[in-house]
Amino acid sequence: MTNRIELHVTETVPLAGGQGYCDAGPYERLRGRAHFAVDPLAPAQAGVTDIGHAQLSGAGMVEFSAEFFIFRPADPARGNRRIFFDYGNRGNLRALQYFNDAPGSNDPLSAAHAGNGFLFQ
Repeated sequence: MTNRIELHVTETVPLAGGQGYCDAGPYERLRGRAHFAVDPLAPAQAGVTDIGHAQLSGAGMVEFSAEFFIFRPADPARGNRRIFFDYGNRGNLRALQYFNDAPGSNDPLSAAHAGNGFLFQ
């Protein structure tokens, strides 16, 4: 079987009021849900604790979802084509706090929550 990931973007808004960051220009925040379906018998899933006890879909897959935020240049051609991946630890988003010297926020959108923009430059 094949694993599946689907991203459903539910909101796209300017980050930090449209403030620009060097050559990348202004950023936008995409918010949505990622939907996953994995084959519990696939070797890649062997290390997942108790996956054999998870409820299966009609296709024999284990399905789950998670919220996501994507920060990207409003004009993708102005970006550097790199990805910085940050995962939530117990639901807490920390990349902007640690790298942009921003206050902690699980819903970063304002200029104050974007911090000094180090990651965006």
